[in-house]
Amino acid sequence: MHGRQCRRSSDILLATLIGAIVTKPYAIPEADWTYAGPLAGIATGSDTAVQAAGGAGIRRYVTGMQVQNASATATEFQIRDGTTPVWRALLPANLGPTNIDFPTPLRTTANAALNIQAVTAGAVVIANLQGFTAP
Repeated sequence: MHGRQCRRSSDILLATLIGAIVTKPYAIPEADWTYAGPLAGIATGSDTAVQAAGGAGIRRYVTGMQVQNASATATEFQIRDGTTPVWRALLPANLGPTNIDFPTPLRTTANAALNIQAVTAGAVVIANLQGFTAP
């Protein structure tokens, strides 16, 4: 490349309103959110709200998740943009705590809720999610 530096979209500088450079990935700290699901597990067969719709033009982004299936029943697990799955996996029975990172964050459409769902009745899925809110 003879002295030229390759640039990725992730190399763009991000600053706060007062001009402080943000050195963490994705967003300013004030835009971060976290969700800790109940230890008894999320309700199966129905959506569990992680983040409500953010308002006009606002999206929810998921950057990481820790998930566990603490039952003898395997289940499909979904992260949903409203009611539409944007990520899914089969969680085997008795799956211990598993960390999943999304280097390309999952995102909802503008003004849509971010939900999760354990599809199979009898599963005990414990989920924690992290992300940020942005346009």
